[in-house]
Amino acid sequence: MKMFGLKRIVNQKVDKTVDLASDVFNRLLDTTYKGGLFSMIIVTMVWVSIFLYIAFYYAYMPSLMFSRPIHMQFKSCYSNKGLCDYPSAHVQLTKNHQLLMIGQKYKITVYVELPDSPVNEEIGMFMLCVRLSDKFGYLVSSSCRSSRLRYMSQLYRVIHTLFMVPFYLMGLSAEKQLIQLEMYTDFEEDQLHPVTDIYFEMLNHDVQIYSAKINIIANLGGLRYLMFYWPIVSACLGIGSNLLFIFFVFSMSWRHIYGSEVYISEPNDFLGRRDNEHSDEFDSEDESDKSDDVCKKDFLPYSFSSSSLMIPEP
Repeated sequence: MKMFGLKRIVNQKVDKTVDLASDVFNRLLDTTYKGGLFSMIIVTMVWVSIFLYIAFYYAYMPSLMFSRPIHMQFKSCYSNKGLCDYPSAHVQLTKNHQLLMIGQKYKITVYVELPDSPVNEEIGMFMLCVRLSDKFGYLVSSSCRSSRLRYMSQLYRVIHTLFMVPFYLMGLSAEKQLIQLEMYTDFEEDQLHPVTDIYFEMLNHDVQIYSAKINIIANLGGLRYLMFYWPIVSACLGIGSNLLFIFFVFSMSWRHIYGSEVYISEPNDFLGRRDNEHSDEFDSEDESDKSDDVCKKDFLPYSFSSSSLMIPEP
């Protein structure tokens, strides 16, 4: 008997140790799983925040500058030397899609490269006009600007030529001047008539031109200015805001999905305990009734009838 009791105690100790080890292992496995899942969720949230900021940057930020060459065309006269019409050009910015961003202001500048020749010196002032139109030919806006070659005195011209002779001989420089004409300072795109074509016209027959080009530069302001000139600060603020918003949505979703189960399981457990208590009470009452019946049967083992009773005779 002592051996059986000792063996039972040892088995109980072993079972408790195995149960404890299994419990610790399950807890460790559950903690590892939850930690890995939480780490993956955090990494996913960070990457989603970065992707949202990049998508917002490319959707919100306009292209900083557009540059197109201008190729002047004209009709020459057969009777005498010179031009019979004004030099003009047509530049197509885009065919179908919209190039400029709605609500963004742009500065449109034309650069004209003129030879420093006696003809251009004699012309003096000249006029350049620009017309902006949509793909259907609707005139959106027009602007004209005047300019001329920079004046140089004879002494300055001689000194400048002597100083620049080596560069002229090696082809590193040429006798020309670059004229900058700011056609628009704050041009804003019309949503109903987006600009697709630009027409140029030089209002002088005798002007001599090397080349010309147009630059469209975005005048950044507000948030766009911060995002372009302070990219690291704006990226940190934008990614942090996205991460905070995603974490808030994730926490609310987690609470909505898993929190309701916790709240529902508690009253169910309480009701289960109440049901068990009631069933225990009913079982105890049934057992008590059975015990009373047994006691009555033990106390009255035989059933008596009226015939078996001894009734005294009168």
